[in-house]
Amino acid sequence: MKHREVTESRGFIIRLERDEDVLPALTAFCEQKAIRSGVFHGIGAVKESKIGYYDLSSKKYGQKEYPHEMEVASMTGNVTLVDGKPFIHCHAVLSGIKEGTENQPIGGHVFEAKVAVTLEIHLSAYNGSIERALDNDIGLKLLDL
Repeated sequence: MKHREVTESRGFIIRLERDEDVLPALTAFCEQKAIRSGVFHGIGAVKESKIGYYDLSSKKYGQKEYPHEMEVASMTGNVTLVDGKPFIHCHAVLSGIKEGTENQPIGGHVFEAKVAVTLEIHLSAYNGSIERALDNDIGLKLLDL
């Protein structure tokens, strides 16, 4: 286990609007506010989502597209730096609202999502920065603690 103690410096309540792209919007917000590390969670509804998982044996992500509107039961993630710029690592559990998919959950790594109705996010920013560094055995940029 590796760890680093952090101190929360600022908190933000964010409401993303209809048709905003979630990850670019959060990235831009972090750039504007000079957030170099933090965590967030959110609820709302999204559409045009790409959700996936990491396959360690192939060191590749699998993805599936969900074009229809889905309820965000839980969205969580962190803000770190990759190459000196904010990087949003986001996971979500979504549930279907389309006929035949009502309340059926799917979840995983969020590659893309567009706000369908609203997305309410609480972001806690930390003092200092946390970088990501490539772990060759795993094939991902992990927290550099």
